[in-house]
Amino acid sequence: MDTELLKTFIEVSKTRHFGRAAESLYLTQSAVSSRIRLLENQLGVNLFTRHRNNIRLTPSGEQLLPYAENLIHTWQQARNVVTKSSQKNGILSIGAVSLIWEIELNNWLENLYLQNKNLQIEAKIAPRNQLVQQLHERQLDLLIATEPPKMDELSSELLGYIPLKLFTWDNKNSDNKCTYISLDWGADFIQREEDIYPQESSISLITPSAKMAKQLLKSTGSCAYLPAYWQIQNPDLKIVPQSSTIQQSLHAIWLQNSDQESLIRNLLKNQIIPKDE
Repeated sequence: MDTELLKTFIEVSKTRHFGRAAESLYLTQSAVSSRIRLLENQLGVNLFTRHRNNIRLTPSGEQLLPYAENLIHTWQQARNVVTKSSQKNGILSIGAVSLIWEIELNNWLENLYLQNKNLQIEAKIAPRNQLVQQLHERQLDLLIATEPPKMDELSSELLGYIPLKLFTWDNKNSDNKCTYISLDWGADFIQREEDIYPQESSISLITPSAKMAKQLLKSTGSCAYLPAYWQIQNPDLKIVPQSSTIQQSLHAIWLQNSDQESLIRNLLKNQIIPKDE
């Protein structure tokens, strides 16, 4: 039995909504629906009755729920025991998508290393949903993300806000018709992205890399939302006229019962986002 199927089933039963369950699990709604269908096929029963705005557990779903919760709890306990017995002291695993490492975390990681030379740090880069899964499975101690957690068992701290400006490489695109490079600043940003980028522009590229986007601005005449402070380091970056500044939040996320919580809170005293940003 795939525990991820059971986790998805539990979340849908809790929210009674596939979309909200998808947000909580950092998945697409289609992925949640596929997992539920796969679980139902494995069991040979329907687990939910599906009506518009009215998703309910079937009698079979009601029967499965306590067993699913017990199985997940037992699996987590087993992972904790095995992980603790194999871990070395002084190891901290930190994860983020590549975009966050590029814009903020590399300098912070360097400072952590210089100030805590006895600490062994493991830096992980992966898609957001995989990092959340690793956090629950205790393969990851600390997640840095652009959105706060949507699950009760996770703790978080708001680290600050990154001002994002719509940059192009020069002012030739003063008519706001530059092609747009879309970066993965998180689900909240994506939901309002159509209202953010120039209305007459088309999306030319979707990428998880801010450095790649910046490199392409010069050769393609495109525009992209990048950290405002990058203009100091790259004077050729020009702000697209009449474009909005977006304040993108950044959050530290960890398990509430993490053995590393005191270490995490201590390390977070070293600012990730400089005040002048």
